[in-house]
Amino acid sequence: MNLAFPLHFGITRATLLTSMAFTLGLLSTLLADDQLGSELRSSASNVSLHAEKSLGNVIRTDERYGHDPLFQGPRGWVYWNFLERPKPIQNPNLWPDMQSTYFIGRLSMPAGSTLYLRGQFPYARFFQFALYKFERETFVAIGESFRGPDIEPDPGSINPFRVGADRLSPRRDYTLRIVAEPTPLNPSAREKNTLYVGREGAVLQAVIRIYLANQHKDGAGWGPAEEPYANTGLPSYEATLADGTKLTAEDVVRQFGKPFSEATKQPMSTDEWVSLVNNNNNDPTLTPQTAPARNPNRWEKYWTNAYTLVGAFKSPAERSKITFEGAMEGGGEGPYLLTFLSRKFGPVYVLKGKMPTFPDTFSEKDGQAHFTMPETQTQYWSLVSCESVPSGQVVDGISDFQVPLDADRNYTIVVSRPEDRPRNATVENGVAWLEWSSRGEGLEDDRNRPDFGMLIMRIMANNPTWNERPDKITKPGTGEEVMGPYFPRGYYTNKAEFEKTGAQ
Repeated sequence: MNLAFPLHFGITRATLLTSMAFTLGLLSTLLADDQLGSELRSSASNVSLHAEKSLGNVIRTDERYGHDPLFQGPRGWVYWNFLERPKPIQNPNLWPDMQSTYFIGRLSMPAGSTLYLRGQFPYARFFQFALYKFERETFVAIGESFRGPDIEPDPGSINPFRVGADRLSPRRDYTLRIVAEPTPLNPSAREKNTLYVGREGAVLQAVIRIYLANQHKDGAGWGPAEEPYANTGLPSYEATLADGTKLTAEDVVRQFGKPFSEATKQPMSTDEWVSLVNNNNNDPTLTPQTAPARNPNRWEKYWTNAYTLVGAFKSPAERSKITFEGAMEGGGEGPYLLTFLSRKFGPVYVLKGKMPTFPDTFSEKDGQAHFTMPETQTQYWSLVSCESVPSGQVVDGISDFQVPLDADRNYTIVVSRPEDRPRNATVENGVAWLEWSSRGEGLEDDRNRPDFGMLIMRIMANNPTWNERPDKITKPGTGEEVMGPYFPRGYYTNKAEFEKTGAQ
């Protein structure tokens, strides 16, 4: 049996591959024996220094929830990179958060029909149910979604995502409705826990997003990490047609469900990306060796693919001609901030900023986590180190609770290749570290630029009373003005200099 990772798994950290090679090989040999496989999965080693989930947890999550005929998944970085035979839908094709687990259903509802979803709130930091329509060769948000706190719990249950709630309460049921009717013009006319998709029968994509499941839970946050779990986790579903006909779950899949024929396509091919890099009409201050990275480094809000990805190569005058407003393609839950990097400006990148307050939800038993949901500035903050658009892969990631902070909640994060990591870029020295991809752009041919780098920062589900929240960035170039000390800033240096002086 071939125990190597296929190329389509994308870049993973060399240290992880080395440490996991024997475990994965042994696992592949034993999986046919359920008893031995179960024993091995319980003791599997960690898949990432930052992911905090074991290989056994990854496999167990896939086995528990990977067979639903409507909601496909689980989808996420760990499933795509560490399952032996992941399904195409499990490829999180464009810069996923390393702590995310998605389930995706594709469906079309006849006019006047209603779909009922009955589930349980996960034990996790962030939860969302969102709907999208297929437009411009991708799925685009239609403004119909519920974040965790928005959902009314069933009678006798609580919503653990609401401020003041018992996060660990076992009574956590909810019911959602999706109706094939127009969205009410008056928001007050919307019914509780109801999403509206119109009567056109458009192809929809329903997405369940779960970020940062609790430490002792599986990747979806529904079941225990190590013990048996008999529940389904995913919401059950049934429907009613306009004439009153009742549909079972099997009927829903047969009449509403649409197949996933292939993996999600990248928004840009390798040829298109390389053409952008070498375009003669690019900003004359850029060079093909480093574009679209700049020095001094720039951070900005992610707007649309056209403005953010293509526009990054343009001069300010040309970029201003591109429309920046619009729904984020692919349905990302933002706001996102991003920056492009190049090692040609320096092999070590130092990122500084102020961390918003967040609910510490990960650990359950060591006394560090919040057992009652507190009021905070943001629900979730994270940073991932990425390759270019055609690759779409992330190399490393870190979440808010893993970042050391000083007394004023300021952070310092160093991004470099392992060989360039300064000795003092450690948590013990108050510095977080992320890996810079050794593959650079991650292109699979000789046009690849190994010095390319990219970072994406997620600051999600922000408190409307937080005045410096990124949601208030309404036009390009105003991020620092809006966010003040919370806006990320960075500079290039090298290993020796950082070891000598530390962060500046």
